Amino acid sequence: MNIIGLIKDKLTDSVIEKVSNFLGEHPENISLALDKAVPTVLGGIIQNTTTEENAGKVMDVLKDGGHTGEILDDLPNLLDNFDKTQLLITIGTNIFNHFLGNKSNSLVESISSLSNIRKTSASSLVGLATPLVLGALGKVIAREGMGVSGLMKLLNEQRDAVLAALPPVLINKLVTKEETIDKKTTKEQNREKKKEKDKSSNLNPNTSGGGPAVWIPWVLLALVLIAILFYIFKYKKQQENQAQVLPGVDSTASVMPDTSSFNIVPKDTLTITTPVEKVEPKPVDTKVEDKKADLPKVETKPANSTGNSTQSTYAGSLSKELANSNSWVALPNLNFRKGSAEISSRGNVNDLVRFLKNNSKAKITIAGGAQSSGGTLGEDRAYALREVLLERGVRESQIEVQSKSVGDVDAKITIKVKK
Repeated sequence: MNIIGLIKDKLTDSVIEKVSNFLGEHPENISLALDKAVPTVLGGIIQNTTTEENAGKVMDVLKDGGHTGEILDDLPNLLDNFDKTQLLITIGTNIFNHFLGNKSNSLVESISSLSNIRKTSASSLVGLATPLVLGALGKVIAREGMGVSGLMKLLNEQRDAVLAALPPVLINKLVTKEETIDKKTTKEQNREKKKEKDKSSNLNPNTSGGGPAVWIPWVLLALVLIAILFYIFKYKKQQENQAQVLPGVDSTASVMPDTSSFNIVPKDTLTITTPVEKVEPKPVDTKVEDKKADLPKVETKPANSTGNSTQSTYAGSLSKELANSNSWVALPNLNFRKGSAEISSRGNVNDLVRFLKNNSKAKITIAGGAQSSGGTLGEDRAYALREVLLERGVRESQIEVQSKSVGDVDAKITIKVKK
């Protein structure tokens, strides 16, 4: 099964034309960029399934994200909806960054340069390619009834296709020395290492035994030390003889030799100690310390944050508010691009994730607020937050999305705990 070929069959001229109009790029450049974006995403996923544990995490992403392959069949209709397309790109970009980490930016820049499109367009194409790849994998897994081991085998079969589809510059950035996509199995690599070790031992038989190559350097070092000690002793003896001959010189005085002609101890090994004044600790005013302990902890936003400038209280405040409130709770620090479902600042999302993980039986409803009440924007933003929560490990059964916005809550997104 060729995953890259399965996806390319769905990228018809009509689909390329719609993506070209959406991004404002030439169709030929869009086609060229997608030819690189699809195998790049697949290669990143392959590198995240080198162990059974990591493959299990990829399987969870496929199941929890609902990647069943339906997107491949409905791609033309989806691209006709601007908001749905933007939401799909946003979700895909977040997943791509999760898989590739600090490599993602460099890979996007290379795709942009090789395809002669803007970097922002290349980033959007990578975001679009990610759910297409996941959808193709999910479709094959569901059809064949595969488990984690089946997923690992399927991805291992795609390695040659990925290497053939990518130019060297992308392979070099995608594959590091520590992470190699090749056809060698772990057993073969271990066998080659053993052969190299045996060959090295045969060429240097003295390295594993007690031959001359081992003890000769130690003998030379001992001879050098003996010579140094001999010269020091001889010089000191001469100084003592001179002190006995000179009149008026106290024979008990110690004469320090001039060691400028040879350096026995390197400068960086000398240790100079200075007396340290002992400072008595000042008594602590327990009343002041108690007052400090009663003060609320405040978490300030970074200087370059694009979110709401209002400082949020300590991490547990949102959890307390959700636990005690029977009404909708606003998330003012969760911000989106203007008129879009693309998240620009995640704000209190970590607090929300912590609340749901600590309260495994808790269920929440997500809806758009007064600032997202136009059209389907509120619902799209609610689904964008849902995807972020799923990425962070929140169970899908704990999350529900309400299509109708909550007009009386002044926020882009609002949360309510189901009780």
